[in-house]
Amino acid sequence: MPNLLSSRETPVPVTYGAFSLITGAGGDPLAVEHPVASVIGGGVGFFSAADDHTANVRVEFWDGEPPEHPSGSETVTGAVDLAAPAVVLLAIDTGFSVEIPAAFTGRAGVRVSCTGRDEAARLSHEEHELFFSDVEHWLVRIWPLD
Repeated sequence: MPNLLSSRETPVPVTYGAFSLITGAGGDPLAVEHPVASVIGGGVGFFSAADDHTANVRVEFWDGEPPEHPSGSETVTGAVDLAAPAVVLLAIDTGFSVEIPAAFTGRAGVRVSCTGRDEAARLSHEEHELFFSDVEHWLVRIWPLD
């Protein structure tokens, strides 16, 4: 059974409906849009259901492929190249970034899931609320493939 090696949870400002996790391998994970998230060699692009708010993001490093994400969440799976000793959560145009130490380097599997998207979309598009928080929750699980 795989073990959780490390985790970090942090609020991330979402602007223009997106933010990213950079792995140091190059490339722009926001260049390939997907309804929820795009996973490419250089990181993960997160596409929120709302434009300007604060999302909760939990990044976990595992020693093997972790359990599936909770039911009721939208999930995307792929692989990245962990080329640096840390990954960076990066907001667009805010100057916000958080370095999270990587538990390992090399090729890694990634599973991204999100809950709260329907409520975030409702608040943003129907209620026209801005800058709400604690609605959209992202879980990123990373494990070695090599």
